[in-house]
Amino acid sequence: MKGKVMTILLTCILFGGGCKSAEEPPASSAQSSRLPASSKNKAYDIHEDFVEAERSFGFDLFRNMSDHGRLMDNLLISPYSLHQVLMMTANGAAGDTAKEMKAALYLSDIQDSVINESSYALLKRFESLPKGDLLTANAVWSRLEAKPDFKQTIKQFFSGSVFKMAENIHTAKNSINQWTAHQTKGHIDDIADRLSPEAVSLLINAVYFQEKWSLPFDRHVTAEELFFLPDGSSKKLLMMKQTARLAYLENELFQAVKLPYEDQHLSFTLFLPKKKPASFMSLFSNQSVKEWDNSFQPKAVKLSMPRFTLNGRYQVKQALREMGMESVFSAADFSSMFTEGRGVTIDDVNHYTFIKVDESGTEAAAASSVEVIERGLAQDVTLRADRPFFFAITDEQTKSLLFLGFVANPNE
Repeated sequence: MKGKVMTILLTCILFGGGCKSAEEPPASSAQSSRLPASSKNKAYDIHEDFVEAERSFGFDLFRNMSDHGRLMDNLLISPYSLHQVLMMTANGAAGDTAKEMKAALYLSDIQDSVINESSYALLKRFESLPKGDLLTANAVWSRLEAKPDFKQTIKQFFSGSVFKMAENIHTAKNSINQWTAHQTKGHIDDIADRLSPEAVSLLINAVYFQEKWSLPFDRHVTAEELFFLPDGSSKKLLMMKQTARLAYLENELFQAVKLPYEDQHLSFTLFLPKKKPASFMSLFSNQSVKEWDNSFQPKAVKLSMPRFTLNGRYQVKQALREMGMESVFSAADFSSMFTEGRGVTIDDVNHYTFIKVDESGTEAAAASSVEVIERGLAQDVTLRADRPFFFAITDEQTKSLLFLGFVANPNE
C-alpha cells in the first residue's frame, strides 16, 4: 500500500454519501421520506443510520488500508470523500451491483432517497459553518451520454455537474486536474494523472478543510524533542506545547485528548496508545470510539505534539474488494448511469490526501475518484510467450509474406 500512516486520526470532521437502486424510482423523482424526529439529526434532517454507516465504513477502510494493522507507514484518508464518490457512483448502479455497493458502504437498510437527502443535508451543514472552511465539491466527466435521472441526482443531491470528457487523454487529464486543484486550494493537482485512455467516465469528490484551534499553541514555546518511530529508532522534531483545560480520557490502553476548533462542533482527537500501535488498531472501530467519547472529562492537560504535514496517494480498489465490493470491478451493472447499452465496470478507485497541523490550526484536503471503463471481452484462453517462438508478418489482402522470424532470446 502506497502512502504514509499516522496514529493521530482526524475524527468528527468528514462524513457523507448518496445512492439509488433498481427497485426504487430515481432519487431525483422520489418523494422525500418523512422520518420520525428521533431517527434524524434534528437540525439538518440527516438520518442517524446514515452517519453510522459512514463512520463504520471509514474505520473499516482505515484498518484495511493500514496493511491490516501493521502500521509501519503513514496513512491519511477522508472517509467522507470516498463515501461520497462511491455513493455518486452507486446512483448509476442497478440490480445486484447497487445492492453490493450499498452493503459494502453499510447502507443496505436505508432507503435510497433518504441516503441522498442525508448526503445533501450534510453538505448544507458544512456550508453553514461560521468559522474557517469546510468545502466539498462533486463532478462527473463522461464520454458516454449520462442518463437524465443520473444527471439530475448529481445536481440535486450532490450539488455537482456532469461534464463532457475530452477525447484527447491529455486534455481530459488537464481539465480534471485543474478543477480538482481549484477545489482543494492547490493541494491536490494530479488526481487524474493515472487516468486510462480507455476510461469512459471519471467521478470525483474534492474536500478542502481549514480551521483554527480554539486554543492556539504558542509558537515561542515550540522546541525540538525526540520522536520515537515504529521501528524503535528516534528523530528530533519540533514539538508544539500548551497547558489548557481540555476533554481528556485515559485507560490501560491509551491516553486521548480533544482539541476544539473555532467551530466548536469540530474537533481533533489524538489517541496515544500505551502499547504498540498495532494492538490499539484492533480496537479502533466506530463502536469503540463512540463508547470512549462518552467518557472524556475536562482536565488540565500539559500537551506536547509535533507539527506535521502528510501527503497520501492511495489505490483503494483492493481494500474495497475486501469489504465486499467485488463484482463492481468485473461484471458491474451501471445501466442507470448511461443511455448507451455498452457494458462498463469500475477500473480503479484513487484517493489523494493532504494535511498540515501547526500551532494555529489544521489545513487538509482530499480528492477521491472512481474511474469507469468499458468491459473487455471475457478471457477464454491464456498465451504466455515465455519461451522461443516464431512469427510472420503478412499482407492479409494479398497474402504476401513480408517477414518470418524466430525469437530465441528477446534481449539480443
